[in-house]
Amino acid sequence: MWAKAQSFVAGNNVLTLSFAGKDLNNLMESFGVFGPTELVFRVLANVNQYNGAASTIPTMYSSVVAVTVTPYTTNLFVPGAYQGWNPATAPVLNPVPGKAGLFEGYVNIAGTGNQGFKYTNAPDWNHINYGDPSGEVGGGTLTTNGLAGGLSVANGGYYELTANLNNLTWTATATTWSIIGDATPGGWSTDTQMSYDASNQVWTVTAPMVAAGSFKFRANDQWVIDFGINSAGALQYADNPFFGYTAGLNNLTIPANGTYLITLDLHVSGKYVYSAVLQ
Repeated sequence: MWAKAQSFVAGNNVLTLSFAGKDLNNLMESFGVFGPTELVFRVLANVNQYNGAASTIPTMYSSVVAVTVTPYTTNLFVPGAYQGWNPATAPVLNPVPGKAGLFEGYVNIAGTGNQGFKYTNAPDWNHINYGDPSGEVGGGTLTTNGLAGGLSVANGGYYELTANLNNLTWTATATTWSIIGDATPGGWSTDTQMSYDASNQVWTVTAPMVAAGSFKFRANDQWVIDFGINSAGALQYADNPFFGYTAGLNNLTIPANGTYLITLDLHVSGKYVYSAVLQ
């Protein structure tokens, strides 16, 4: 029961100890707990001599008290060298709805050569910050030891970042984006590449499109990370290693033949949108 126990010192002649809600929530997160969980508490008391030396009176323990604690979800911030190591202005990975402990989003990590960053669960360095204990590049394990080395990618680029705080793992996948399908100039055999607009944080392409066909967005010219639309007309991953395969999605279409400005906006974690505007 006490294998993962942590001790908190109340002090000499102190009969109470309280936790701020945010501190208890951080403690739960450090345990890898993101849903309702039973915690057990007990009081440990020592009677030291007047000079602080240990007493011959044995340590006393209270009865165990069990309390069910429900943590609230926090975001992960991504400070790094690319933005001055400032958590307050860092991009955010939002929690994945319905999947406690999972986070995913896209970050434009500008620069060339190896780029370091970290995950923090608050927009500062005063709470939990996650590093990589093994120095793996582009993915690996996480640690809550704030003194551990940072995460890193081999080069700057536009990355899908993920974190699984249940098993303390992370990934970073460099992506470029395109459209493909029989509504596009290249059909289903050749991708039509999109360009990244860093000022507006979107991917765009202007292309002649065919209303009789359909298309999808995909990363890196592969069927590994790609979007369809769900029954509500919203973008949803059809393929993604972090989420798995989603069956039953539709392809995207345009209402009439013509040249369209097509925009893919991934800059708000988990809230991905697109538009197709006739030119």
